[in-house]
Amino acid sequence: MALQQIIQHETGAYSQYWRIVNTNLDYENLSGEIVLWGYVNQEARENGKTRLDKRTFTVQDPDFTTYFIPSAIDPQDINQVKNSYLYIKGISGGEFSTATDV
Repeated sequence: MALQQIIQHETGAYSQYWRIVNTNLDYENLSGEIVLWGYVNQEARENGKTRLDKRTFTVQDPDFTTYFIPSAIDPQDINQVKNSYLYIKGISGGEFSTATDV
């Protein structure tokens, strides 16, 4: 998924294809940051061309709770937080490989 919106860059060039490249979610403080990169078009992005623009958005509660708590992300309880725990426990020989879910 991506967004299509024509926005002119300070150089005069236009970006029309925007994709999320980073989400940094802080569950302790119920806040986060989302980074979008803008490209000339989808073809440019798929062909590995350099991005033209960047937008950063800060999310704070109550929007954080609405959009990013695990139950909002996937009410079936399969989400990035749960999968992060599973990944950490699944590292062969890792210090959490025998950890117990609580």
